[in-house]
Amino acid sequence: MGRSGGGSGRSGGGFGGGRSSGGFSGGGRSSGGFSSGGGFGHSSGPHFTMGPIFGYGFGYPRRTGCGCGGGILIIIIFFIMMMSYIPFDFFGGTSNNTSNVEKSTKQREALKGVVTKTDWYDDQLGWISSEKVLISGLEDFYKETGIQPYVLFVPYSEELWNGNNLNVTAADDYLNKIYDERFEDEGHFIFAYFQCKNDSKQEMEGEFRYLSGYSADTIMDNEAISILWGYFEANYYNTSLTIEEMIANTFTQTADNIMQNSEDGVNIPMILSIIIIVIIVIIIIYSIISNRKRKKQEQAGKPADVIIEKDDNK
Repeated sequence: MGRSGGGSGRSGGGFGGGRSSGGFSGGGRSSGGFSSGGGFGHSSGPHFTMGPIFGYGFGYPRRTGCGCGGGILIIIIFFIMMMSYIPFDFFGGTSNNTSNVEKSTKQREALKGVVTKTDWYDDQLGWISSEKVLISGLEDFYKETGIQPYVLFVPYSEELWNGNNLNVTAADDYLNKIYDERFEDEGHFIFAYFQCKNDSKQEMEGEFRYLSGYSADTIMDNEAISILWGYFEANYYNTSLTIEEMIANTFTQTADNIMQNSEDGVNIPMILSIIIIVIIVIIIIYSIISNRKRKKQEQAGKPADVIIEKDDNK
């Protein structure tokens, strides 16, 4: 995504529905822990709810006495537990429509000793209900990049809006003023929401913009900004997320993506998880086949026993 220049030489920009410079105004969103179509409330990132393991019911043979039925049940439970720790989008799906977000192609080095830590956000609208959730995502980003995000909610002002359109120049000037007043370094990244007239927490029809310090800009290049907006767009339209979850997820996901080259080493935990799942599936299949085979043998043996008994009576 291209970036529009901000004042003082810092880079700034916003997000439009088509990833063009400007503001993000997606027609509003209904924020909250749950949406009418289902969803979830959480504090650590996206997840999904599993239905039945398979699309149809398993008909396990009922057996009396000791057997492996209980073992199979334990294996299935363990299988479900393992599945819950593997990202859903690894299997071709996506938990919150982030599968189309581009992957980083650059190697970036985290900033060191640049940032003088400050507060994490300034909610002048009173819309943040869980400070812990928001800060957790911002801290994730800081730990991986060395850049401290600063989330800002700006109340509506006629000086910042031309009717229904955000005055981009005035908005960028405002963010530069905030930057100079609150930060003593160039390692901060302001992520601001500008409230429009008659706006509400439930709809959020204002616009988002960012302002990146000189040092932060060495990491938040065009590709990184494009990745950030990609995650933000997906999280924005996932209306099951609260506002703080939407922002926290965006920064956590962005940091995970931009701070590792897509061609870097293999994901060992992921590979081990897959191997374990494959082994479990093989054990389940083998157990089912063995049970069915044993049952057939038992059923085939009963008529033969009856015939032998009749022959002995003769």
